[in-house]
Amino acid sequence: MTNRLFLTAIVIVSLMSGCATLSETECISGNWEQIGYQDGKSGRDKDYILNHESACIEYGVELDRLAYEQGRQDGLERYCTSSNGYNRGVRGSHPNLSCHEQQFPQYYDGLYQGYVVRFDDIQHELSEAYKEHDILREVYRRVEDEEEKKRIDNELEDLNREISSLDRELQKVDDLINRYRPYHQ
Repeated sequence: MTNRLFLTAIVIVSLMSGCATLSETECISGNWEQIGYQDGKSGRDKDYILNHESACIEYGVELDRLAYEQGRQDGLERYCTSSNGYNRGVRGSHPNLSCHEQQFPQYYDGLYQGYVVRFDDIQHELSEAYKEHDILREVYRRVEDEEEKKRIDNELEDLNREISSLDRELQKVDDLINRYRPYHQ
């Protein structure tokens, strides 16, 4: 009874959100290995099957979980690459946890390298922001016009916010580098 209530709730939420993951035709044809493969290739986690289940339950279709998971694992082989890890690292994103470190060490090598590049980029942006800040402070000291001082003061405030944001991002990426360094070595 509890499972039926739970599944009914999933279906209702899915219908209310208007974003079913599969059509009736896809549910009925049920190529679960291929559907799993596509999900794995997109880096989706193992619980994503619940979205398909909620989409297909209204058509009375039962999923083949084993075929789905086999396909998803095959798809993860295509997703959990050094290149994808690197791209996530350069963006400063956390790793996709579907890519397990023991199974996909190349993903974590790429991730680490991406974090190092991101860290260097932020350091460069921060250095440039500090230079700009110093120049604006010097200009502010030399300017006598109160309107111009007010404008420069506003620019300095904006720059201070940018510097704070960059400092936070630098700390976050540094933490990620330290957290995932063991996978790189």
